Amino acid sequence: MNARADGLAFESRAIRDRSRAPAAAARAGDSFLCALLGIYLASLVFEGVLRYALAASGLPNAIYLRDAIPVATLLVLFLRPLLGEGRMDLAIAVPAALLAFHAAYSALVGVAFFAIAFGLKIFMFIPYGMAMWPLLRQRFDAALTLACVMFAATAVGVFANFLFGRLPWEGLEYETAFGTVSTTRLWWMGDLVPRLPGFARTSFNAAMILGITGLLALIKFRHPMARVAIAAVAISAIVLTTSKGMMLVFPLAALWLLVQDDRPWMKGNGLVMTLCAATLALPLAIVLLDLGSAMRASSFPDVLLSVWDRFSDMWPLAFGLLPEGPHALLGAGLGSIGTPQMFGDASHRANAADNFAIYMMVSFGLPGLCYYVAPALSVRGIAASQPAPVHRAYVALLFVAYGYGMSINMVEESFFAICIGLCCGAAAQAWLRPEVQR
Repeated sequence: MNARADGLAFESRAIRDRSRAPAAAARAGDSFLCALLGIYLASLVFEGVLRYALAASGLPNAIYLRDAIPVATLLVLFLRPLLGEGRMDLAIAVPAALLAFHAAYSALVGVAFFAIAFGLKIFMFIPYGMAMWPLLRQRFDAALTLACVMFAATAVGVFANFLFGRLPWEGLEYETAFGTVSTTRLWWMGDLVPRLPGFARTSFNAAMILGITGLLALIKFRHPMARVAIAAVAISAIVLTTSKGMMLVFPLAALWLLVQDDRPWMKGNGLVMTLCAATLALPLAIVLLDLGSAMRASSFPDVLLSVWDRFSDMWPLAFGLLPEGPHALLGAGLGSIGTPQMFGDASHRANAADNFAIYMMVSFGLPGLCYYVAPALSVRGIAASQPAPVHRAYVALLFVAYGYGMSINMVEESFFAICIGLCCGAAAQAWLRPEVQR
């Protein structure tokens, strides 16, 4: 009897061990994918230095090899449940299908093939972030730690740029597969005030990374003195980048985080929706009511001349890219605005949009408005379904997306696109829990 019982116990342990092995392998695979995401984000934090090193080594095109990380990750995370469990991950399938639809529409309305391809490259980071969210959610504290490291590195780069002047990698130009590019953008504001990028590629990239990672650092560290130090470093470094939008948005988001600490009942949905509505209404009012034509450059101080340029020129011309008639309801198409225009036949109409909402509207039409508003509509669901640190990070990132996005088109920057993709992934969990939970 004892021998039989021992045999059954041994067999039971063997079965348990066999069942644990695939789960352990899956966890190890997920950790590896998260490590690859960290490497990709680090390459963006140090992009100026990385491009300089590759150009000096005679391998400037090697920078594009990093894009294999999101592509391969999307394939793995889509095929794994499909082949293993016979189900599709909706958090990947739905955005991928929408991008395919918009790409097909763009081809029908005459957007050049390479412009569409570049548009797909820009927007693929959103489904990449959505696919990575369930993995990152299980390692959220480690993600906050990595954000703190990236915040410190970016701040050090900007301060070094200020103290030592022009850094070796600033302004270097070289040839790549996509034509002549520079390691970093070398430019100034007004009376030759330099816009400092630090280790990043541009000053507005540095400001965006500082804003996002600085807010995540405020969530990670709870001690009042640590938070004061983080906020002081972030604001000082952002000022040195001369990015006025982030100068306004970061203190607002940081204040909400500090106030919400003592008032956990504050969900932030009202503030986020107000900010979303305001940033959507402003460009529409400026363009549709033709308010920009009545403004004169002389009525703006020198430091705000870029605002006048957006009101009077950039935003109206961006809406001029929309096709006439019913086609405008689906926008001008993927790749019809921003950097992709330089790779098609519309380089003479190149328009950076300098506004997140306008970029989405011109690219996708009315669906673009839905994509723009959807994260704001999900705040209450995030608060109900996710732990407090996740909810706080979600709201803080939306402050950056809508607030800073009012003065710049950030979706072309991979760091931001991945972060907004992570937010969309969390929102998908809130709306479709049974289908996307792993």
